Amino acid sequence: MPDEQKPTLAGPSRPLGSVEIPQFYLPGGSKGVYAPRLYGAATIQFGTRRQKIAETRRVAFLVPIDPQLRAVDWDTATPTEVMPDQLLKEPPVRADSLPLPAAAMKVQTFTRWAKGFDRWLARTQRVELPGKSEPGEPASLGPKRGGVSVELVAIVWELA
Repeated sequence: MPDEQKPTLAGPSRPLGSVEIPQFYLPGGSKGVYAPRLYGAATIQFGTRRQKIAETRRVAFLVPIDPQLRAVDWDTATPTEVMPDQLLKEPPVRADSLPLPAAAMKVQTFTRWAKGFDRWLARTQRVELPGKSEPGEPASLGPKRGGVSVELVAIVWELA
């Protein structure tokens, strides 16, 4: 990787970005460099009267923020067990931070990423239907209409 493409350290404190964009630290880790990630958490309701299904899930995902791109690809997100109430306001250990990409500091861009999270969940989250389904019936079910409630989308710092 040429020198001009290597991410440089922002320094001992994390870059601040906009005060309107929530930022937290992930718990865990003991050494390394803080790298920014996009975090999304939501409650999803699945339901159908016909199959008598009523299920609620709480989910959370992390996606890398590519410093070169303005878009976030939620399809690259990985699930995390860390729920919003477990995120930290202060770093668990002292460490340097990678720079926060310029796009991640813009409220308009961040808002677009959050809306993308909501749409991605509605498109990708499924519940398997029990028993045999009749020919032509789906084997899984997406969230019910209005069944995705985004709890939090934030920048989180993870020791990497």
